[in-house]
Amino acid sequence: MDYYNKIDNAYLAELHKPMRKMYVKMEILSHYEGAIGEITSDLSSTDGSITINKEQGCRRSCSLSIIDRSGKYIPQKDSSFWYNRKFKIFIGLQVGENIYWFPQGVFVTKSANSNGRRLNVEGVDKYGFLDGTLNARMCLVEYQASVTNSKKGTNIATLIKDTLMLDLGNNIPLDPVEPIIDPIFYNVTLYDDIVIDEGGYLGEIFDKIAEMYGANIYYDVNGRLRMERVFNYNLPSWYRHLSPQFELSETEITETDINYTYNYDGVNIITVTTDNTSGEIYSYTAKNENPQSPVNINAIGYKGLDGGTYYIPLGDTSEESGEEKCRQQAEYMLLQHTCMSTGISYNLPITPHLNVDNTVRVSNDYYNFDKQLFIVNSITMPLSATEMSIEATNLQWLPFDTDCISIYCETLSDTVTISYNTNGGKDKDGNTITYKSISQPPNKQIVLQGGDMYNENKLFAWTDSQGNKYNYGDVYIVPNNNATLIAQWITGNEVTVTNTLSADSTVEFQSMSPSRCLIRYDDNEVARRNTNAISTFKKNYSLGTHDTTIVSESDDLTNFDNAFDKETTTKIDCSKVKATYLTSPMGNRFENMTDFVFPANLANISTSKGVLSGCKKLTKITFPIAYCDISHPESFLANSTFVNGLELPYTLNFVPMVSVDGQTGIEEIKQNEILKGSHVVGNLNIKAATTNKCVVYVNKETTSLVIYPATVQGRFYLMGKGIDGDLSGLQTIQIGRSTNINDTDGFASNTSANINLSLDFQSGNCTTKIPKNAFNGYSGNTINVVIYGNVTDSNGITLESGSFCNMPNMTKLPMTNSISLKVIPENCMNNLASLTLATTGYVVDVEGCNDMPNLTTLRIESSCEIVNGFNNCPKLKNLSFMSDGKVKEIGGLNSNAITTFYIPNMALSVSGVNNCSALTTVVIGASLTSFTGFNNCPKLNKFTVDSSNTTFKVVDNNLYQGNKLCRVPMSKSDIMVTNGTTEIMSNAIQVAFANSISIPNGCILANDSIKCQSVGQIIFHTSFNTETGKYNNLTMTDFSTLDNVQVGTIFTYGNGITDTTNANCLPVVKYCIEHDINYVDMNETNTNARGVIGISGNAELDGDN
Repeated sequence: MDYYNKIDNAYLAELHKPMRKMYVKMEILSHYEGAIGEITSDLSSTDGSITINKEQGCRRSCSLSIIDRSGKYIPQKDSSFWYNRKFKIFIGLQVGENIYWFPQGVFVTKSANSNGRRLNVEGVDKYGFLDGTLNARMCLVEYQASVTNSKKGTNIATLIKDTLMLDLGNNIPLDPVEPIIDPIFYNVTLYDDIVIDEGGYLGEIFDKIAEMYGANIYYDVNGRLRMERVFNYNLPSWYRHLSPQFELSETEITETDINYTYNYDGVNIITVTTDNTSGEIYSYTAKNENPQSPVNINAIGYKGLDGGTYYIPLGDTSEESGEEKCRQQAEYMLLQHTCMSTGISYNLPITPHLNVDNTVRVSNDYYNFDKQLFIVNSITMPLSATEMSIEATNLQWLPFDTDCISIYCETLSDTVTISYNTNGGKDKDGNTITYKSISQPPNKQIVLQGGDMYNENKLFAWTDSQGNKYNYGDVYIVPNNNATLIAQWITGNEVTVTNTLSADSTVEFQSMSPSRCLIRYDDNEVARRNTNAISTFKKNYSLGTHDTTIVSESDDLTNFDNAFDKETTTKIDCSKVKATYLTSPMGNRFENMTDFVFPANLANISTSKGVLSGCKKLTKITFPIAYCDISHPESFLANSTFVNGLELPYTLNFVPMVSVDGQTGIEEIKQNEILKGSHVVGNLNIKAATTNKCVVYVNKETTSLVIYPATVQGRFYLMGKGIDGDLSGLQTIQIGRSTNINDTDGFASNTSANINLSLDFQSGNCTTKIPKNAFNGYSGNTINVVIYGNVTDSNGITLESGSFCNMPNMTKLPMTNSISLKVIPENCMNNLASLTLATTGYVVDVEGCNDMPNLTTLRIESSCEIVNGFNNCPKLKNLSFMSDGKVKEIGGLNSNAITTFYIPNMALSVSGVNNCSALTTVVIGASLTSFTGFNNCPKLNKFTVDSSNTTFKVVDNNLYQGNKLCRVPMSKSDIMVTNGTTEIMSNAIQVAFANSISIPNGCILANDSIKCQSVGQIIFHTSFNTETGKYNNLTMTDFSTLDNVQVGTIFTYGNGITDTTNANCLPVVKYCIEHDINYVDMNETNTNARGVIGISGNAELDGDN
């Protein structure tokens, strides 16, 4: 089992073993820090390191090496390591069969180098976005955080949050993750302007605020910005450090392991003064007078800052006095300088939970360390080693009086007084509560009070001057000196649940996590548990509706789905839950729940075990107001019923994990399913975004679907069917401009809904085509397409195969009114059964639009240049080309009912208009140069050629292309080819049954030139030889065009040889014998063929247009 951030005895014991097994892994994060991938086996364990320093701002950096066998990590757009890409590193320790994982920070790629199937990556924590390390969000003009504006109500916490939400310049916020800010900064405003010069960075604002108020500002292990005030009025500045995170005994660390460093330039006195020139000037001097510190004043004398006094602005003193501001600044600076001037360094077994500002307890006789605590200032953790190096400062060296560290002082009296400060605690009736002080000898055990103290729905812990926390009822060991225990009130994770009871009942509740918890019933009765186990509560409620509030200390809501009664719960309100990450199931199988409110600042949902799944009566869902990444869409809102429709807001972002094959390293992106098995009654409105491809499921109760990401940077990617399930109830579908349907196949094929589709060419990653089978089988009659931006591709919008086909109720051609649609491909817009009238609109090339059974009227607009479509339209009678248009090529318009076909004057070639049973007349325009169409048109008997055409002419009703016979009327049975004709072109003669064909001298037959079923006789003429007094032999050799024609007799002139074995036997003789055709040699029979068959002679080729 994997544990995260868990420290128990088993883990601590494992750390002290000489042999341990460590692991390292990396999560690839979206900008909103949802996990979208994971690298484990490819992450090199022999190279790389993580460095952490106790500094303001950028604390963490890393150097990693990744094995890149297939090139999938090569830095490029959309890869894991590119500009502003984030990743999170975890170090794990194996304990038995379990692995204890501890995050080491969220990093941003600073640089990457690919070499020899290995990628070397340098990363820094997210403060690199703020301080210029990543050269991000440079101020292009002077930027000012003004006191004037602050006085209008902008506190420092709000200023920090607002600054983090400034965009990087690409409509993406600097840091969308909610920061953790000391509560005091919600009540404090600026007391001096902060100005960043042009070319500066926004981190300068945070640095200055931290300096003004003696605060630390940095990013923690989970990538959340923290701003913590080091000083307050009640506790010394180092109160957080006294609980040791690790202990090194004398046997585990020797004097040779320790490097003791003394910096003799250290500082032990600092004076801070206000810089005002009028009014009272304030000043404070902080001194290191701690006798246990080696750099205290009594030991080495005064050691001040270079330059002497440090000046700060006075600013507004309504919240804090000038003296207090000086004190805070002076003590903060003195603490920092002391930590830098004295310290030790040593190696420590890799301890993944250890962090800077934590403490380690060290024992060593040589240096007289007797369980002394050291503040960790820096950590260097090599990934290839078993040890990490630590730099730390002895707590006893810090500049405070010895009574501040009373746990280490000598006993001053026989009895010690323990006092309680309830810090606003009240009893159940709301009255302020106090507890009497207790006097006991040191080391005496007492039981702490507080079981009857409340403060609204807050939890609390008693805190002593060393920062140690205790629960009420705990056994407390009396220290050597007087102590005051202060109640530190904690706003936990608060959930209000509504139970609706049909009868008096006992309702059972549990805590949402194994942590301290509180429950408040609707009669104001309060129960509390101080345990790190799951707590159970029972309440007798009467018939009706009851609200119960449960508060858990831990953000880990692992027991959420067991905390409430699934049968009677009708509403759950988690708006006051502080958790930003959800790794456990939430809200599943509450069959009577109608309302659910998510945690307001929830930023990531990574559980695969369901969120709001299996709920059957949901009417209202309030989603997080923060941007929230959802890593497992297939289990989010699955198998639930939404009785009043559903809107997925723009704050949601579906970012499923990418699975990587451990052996091949190949990434697999599965089809991610949204709302599978769910029932949305009414409208489904999706404003959310995805960073991966998905399918949206609807059901027969869904009447309207809108997919329209509401933010500029949002995108919604559909794949596969895109929209699946039962689409029969859909009345409208709206696909927004930020939705990508490029990888779908038939996303709107199984519906009759009115469809509004937006295509966006203004920004990347959006839909730029109508994908395969998008509307194939669409049974509605309305598809509206709106296009944004200009189509830069010269071919315009792409229509893929089947994109508008088999639509029985469409009455017009979709999209033809768009100037961006230039080509209708062959397999698009076919079989629109209800289409009776069509126009090509702005389309340039029509290859599709075939099989229109009821199309009667077609208008080819002036922009159209190629018409290879509109085939098999049996009722098409009316065809018009607008203003002669631009049509150059006609390869379609086959199988229609047109009787007279006018070829436009601009047309250059016609290969279509075949199989037209009603066609009688063809009118040829001025520019036609190629006529290969009009085949199998049984009534075609008339050809007319424009007088301007220089290519075609009509002779004896036959159509000629220059000296070539192009086409013969279908009604002719005796065909006389004009003298001077050089070729009978392919498909020229298509008369089914011809009596005779007379072919002049020198004319050749093209392939398929004679396509008759039968011809009675064919006469091949030759020239007369005056020397011999006979006609010359027929020299033609290729008669293959007659292979499929039944020919009765061939008349020609030969040499009288009929023996096919004779070398001088003519090819025509051989062909006739082989094909059983009667052959007549008119030279041998001295027969005038013309007289024999009643033909007086062939006409001349002069034209009769």
